[in-house]
Amino acid sequence: MRMSEIVVGLDLSPSARTALQWAAEQARATGQTLRAVHVTHVVSAYGMALGMGGMAMSTELEDVDALDREAIEAVFDSAQPDAGWHLKFASGEVAPSLVAESIGASLLVVGTKEHVGIGRLVYGSVSHYCLSHAHCPMVAVPAARDRDAEDHDQASADTSAPA
Repeated sequence: MRMSEIVVGLDLSPSARTALQWAAEQARATGQTLRAVHVTHVVSAYGMALGMGGMAMSTELEDVDALDREAIEAVFDSAQPDAGWHLKFASGEVAPSLVAESIGASLLVVGTKEHVGIGRLVYGSVSHYCLSHAHCPMVAVPAARDRDAEDHDQASADTSAPA
């Protein structure tokens, strides 16, 4: 891996799509290559039994459903990859795998999901883990808000504000 590489975590979430677009713009603006990494989550007990722990392992995609693979590839292709950019599939625990994949990179980019309350306790936060453990600079990109959702939020604020 070269220091001129940007690593971005990629799944099918809106925040990951937005992170990919941000990372692609950054890579083009700085002349760096981009490597998108999709991590198939492996349950810790299963991974430990196989001796994997929390480290990223390359896979020949036997663990990735063909439809999921096609969907991830379509998301990656939506960024109109430049020559030298690539998509990698790995298996393991998502956050530790992304940190491991970014060793030696110039930047790690991840999307942020809005987990609040019990959701944060149950699912944790990939972006928080990466921020706490990354060995390179990191950017957390929130999902682009839907314009209709913004209009609805503004309308709600307008009707609830005192006259």
